Amino acid sequence: MKTIAIIAAAAALAAAPAVAQQAQHQGHANVQHGQMAKQDYMKAMQDMHQKMMSADDMDPDRAFALKMIQHHQGGIEMARVVQQHGDDAEIKQMAQKMADEQRKDIAELQAWLDRHGGRTPKR
Repeated sequence: MKTIAIIAAAAALAAAPAVAQQAQHQGHANVQHGQMAKQDYMKAMQDMHQKMMSADDMDPDRAFALKMIQHHQGGIEMARVVQQHGDDAEIKQMAQKMADEQRKDIAELQAWLDRHGGRTPKR
């Protein structure tokens, strides 16, 4: 019995560097994955803000609709990022639900714009 314990301990010590290297590699992969997600979030938010600033109209009601369309598009893009990079099924489901709701909101805003002068900003 003592011999088996010694052999098991020796095997564990021999395997420790490989296990540590695998854990380090996994940690590095997680950091890279997190960095990619962070970059995708930053791009989505920068694009959203740029498009919101560009969606201007002399009429404040139309300006609101145009800007909110871009805002919701940004939310949809952020949901795509979590779908691509996230690990948690619950947050992915929440993101999908939010993206679906934002698509409906966009359709409502576009329909309103269609009834109030069209979707092209009037400057």
